[in-house]
Amino acid sequence: MIEPNAKSFVMNLFKSSIFLFLILYSVIGYTQEISVDSSKQLKVVEVSASRLNVFSNSSKTEIFDSTFLSRYSTSNLADILANESQVFVKSYGQGSLATTSFRGSGASHTALLWNGFNLQSPMNGLVDMSLVPANFMSDIKIQYGGAGALWGTGAVGGSIHLSNNAKFNRGITIGTTTSFGSFSDKQQQANVEISKKRFITSLKLFNHDSKNDFPFINTAQYGKPEQKQSNAELKEYGLLQENYFLINEKQKLSTHFWYQNNDRNIPPSMTQNINVSNQKDEFYRATADWQRTTEKLTIIARAAYFDEYLFFTDTLVDIDSRSRTKVFISEAESRFSVTKFDLVNIGVNNTYSEAESESFIFTQHQNRTALFANYKIQTRKNNLTGVVSGRQEFVEGKSVPFSGSLSLEAKFLKCFIIRGNAAQHYRLPTFNDLFYKGEGGLGVVDLKPETGWSEELSLINKYSIGIFSWELGATVFNKDINNWIIWQPVSSSIWSPKNLMKVWSRGVEYKVNIGIKKNKFNFLLTGLYNYVLSTNEKSALANDATIGKQLIYVPIQNAQGTATLSYKGTSLSYTQMYVGYRYTLSDNSDYLKPYTIGNISIAQTFSLSTYKIKVFAQLNNIWQETYQVMEYRAMPLFNYQVGLSLQFNQSNK
Repeated sequence: MIEPNAKSFVMNLFKSSIFLFLILYSVIGYTQEISVDSSKQLKVVEVSASRLNVFSNSSKTEIFDSTFLSRYSTSNLADILANESQVFVKSYGQGSLATTSFRGSGASHTALLWNGFNLQSPMNGLVDMSLVPANFMSDIKIQYGGAGALWGTGAVGGSIHLSNNAKFNRGITIGTTTSFGSFSDKQQQANVEISKKRFITSLKLFNHDSKNDFPFINTAQYGKPEQKQSNAELKEYGLLQENYFLINEKQKLSTHFWYQNNDRNIPPSMTQNINVSNQKDEFYRATADWQRTTEKLTIIARAAYFDEYLFFTDTLVDIDSRSRTKVFISEAESRFSVTKFDLVNIGVNNTYSEAESESFIFTQHQNRTALFANYKIQTRKNNLTGVVSGRQEFVEGKSVPFSGSLSLEAKFLKCFIIRGNAAQHYRLPTFNDLFYKGEGGLGVVDLKPETGWSEELSLINKYSIGIFSWELGATVFNKDINNWIIWQPVSSSIWSPKNLMKVWSRGVEYKVNIGIKKNKFNFLLTGLYNYVLSTNEKSALANDATIGKQLIYVPIQNAQGTATLSYKGTSLSYTQMYVGYRYTLSDNSDYLKPYTIGNISIAQTFSLSTYKIKVFAQLNNIWQETYQVMEYRAMPLFNYQVGLSLQFNQSNK
């Protein structure tokens, strides 16, 4: 017999599926009546073209492809973002929680999308970037700025997109990687792919365990003694299984399944003598995607189901907290052209979320429906492109703030690009914000959504002559967030969320790429610099000392520089990172000192017929910097990782 909660969930899934089918059927029926000459179809309408690729090209984006990501095969998403992007990663220590801050926004303002589906937790709006293994993805794209019109709630500061590129008729590929590192760190990975003319199936596996007992300098204790990290062991394993089918020349179907189990002890802070906390995360994620493309019309229908568990225990204070969330998403969209210079996209999304927690009085659920549309137009020579997007969401039948965006891109003098973007954004309160009533918390059901505007302007110069090439880019941005939700104490043991703050973020981002390429010799020098002011401009509290002050853990300045040299099968890379002052109190009366870290990556690849052998080493914090990303959270000094990868490929006959 189905329990009432399960029955409610099944019924909502059924209703969502029927709703999706009816919308899709009506869209097909309408668009079949549109008469459009095949010559008017934009080149961007391909079976693999995503909404990000088609309607976000006027926003600032960074792309990490499979070749680039091979340097981070034994790392996680947090490591990639911290080392290679202009996103600040707030890490609580090696192997611990890692969240992001885009342009001075909060951790819950980052949308992480896998195959187009948002992975943000409906409980707290967060995603732990350290739980995303890099080897599971062949393509990572970072979209800066608010994008609520494209991706819905939570896409306030920026969006991160994860996917894999399917290439048919590549034959059989088998690979394995083994690595060993400091502090008893061991990792094993394996992958197999069978790629035929009309069918691809692949399986990726990983296993990771580490004692994580690194030495560190405890700056919080008298004399700054060297200590060893305790209660920091971790064990993680998981799999990713994907299938791609070319039904015919017009239709494609894909399925994806991601399972992962993470068991991590939570180490004490520098001010604690002991900690025995443990957190277990386990999730099942499944998605399916069907696309049909003709000369006149592209139709896309997709669905996803996420089932995620979290178990937290602390025997010292007798805590045994368990929570579970379920999310079902169904989405359909269609694309067609009215003229040969434009593209129209209309779609509908339905998201049903359910959460169980001992901190909730009842199992909570929420049903959201969104209608969205995008319009792209370009000139005959493709030197001017404009995109208009809009999205209207309804929560349990009630409308939430409309979100829209307008972006323009102009190319001139053959080597210059100017981009401008203005967008509305919003974030709905999470289940914890609305319903958390456990010990130490009191939810508020009448919280307002966070809303605001963001604007950015970029100038890019790309040029190449002979063996030299360069890309210079500068972006200025401005963002306002109203009704920022924060939790504050009501009494000594009770906390409650409120719409207290108005936050203003503004700043500038610079990027420089200089390359030299001749025959098999390649040299690339990359430099990144951010200047971000993110201040509280308004508060509902009287005489609030935080007005005009920088938000905590948002560095005003940070920079990175990477030099990469490769020749034939040898590659050498050096990265230097600088993170400036970060305030630890809202009135800016205390702060963490800046730090700078140097990392070296070395790899040698041998090709033997159908085999590839790669030997690699990663040397981290080579200058033995003592630093903290979050206050009183220890970070390792010098550490290393060495490994061996084997890959076999047999082409189709």
